[in-house]
Amino acid sequence: MHQALKRRACFAMAGLFVLTGCGKRGALVYPDLLVPEAPQAVQLDQHGSSLLLSFSLPTKDRRGHELKEPFVLQVQRRELAPDERGECGDCPRDYQALQRIDPEYPGPVIRLGGRMMMLDSDVRHGKRYQYRLAAVTRQGDAGTAVETVRGMVCTVPAAPRITAKTLHGGIIALDFQAEVPDNAELVGFALYRAVADEPLPALPLATILEATHYLDQSVQPGVVYRYAARLVIRRWDDLLVFSELSPTLTTTLADNPQ
Repeated sequence: MHQALKRRACFAMAGLFVLTGCGKRGALVYPDLLVPEAPQAVQLDQHGSSLLLSFSLPTKDRRGHELKEPFVLQVQRRELAPDERGECGDCPRDYQALQRIDPEYPGPVIRLGGRMMMLDSDVRHGKRYQYRLAAVTRQGDAGTAVETVRGMVCTVPAAPRITAKTLHGGIIALDFQAEVPDNAELVGFALYRAVADEPLPALPLATILEATHYLDQSVQPGVVYRYAARLVIRRWDDLLVFSELSPTLTTTLADNPQ
């Protein structure tokens, strides 16, 4: 009997050493903490007659550690019911898959560093939409999802008009004229520039805030420049709205500046 108790005590001590050794390998990490965090700085704007969804890619997992494994972004969209108002917790979240984005090969989605911009043109005037985003690992494990604000597609404000003149010092001065709807406030203008027959870029050269003029000092003599602009307003529901592009203005540095 004494020998049996001694053997049991030895086994117990051995088990204690094993458990202690396991503890030295590091704390237990739950798998749901290894998935990516939610996309950051999510924003929804109206861009012409489309909706523009922009967000920053997640860089950490839910523990706060840097992401090392590749992932894709799953974007879903839902159309709100006409009678849905406010934060309706009981309303159905009938999201439908809209876009799967590989950050390394974003395709039609614009990537600028860690910022992504997706234009959704398959929307209807007078309807309200909401989007949900989540990063998904190669193994199919979804990270934390985030929802956008609800956005209605409303009538687009008229595009602005642009005039230009050359100033001393090799500067092209641009002036904008636009009509701001009664239920909105002026934010500014998004200005786009291309050289000769190049297409206008997707991103603006400058965003002019609360002003109606811009001095372009990064121009060269003998070069033909093409400018276009969008009016930017803040709507009654706090959504930013970009008008359609204005007609293109073609100009160059004049020989006789004003």
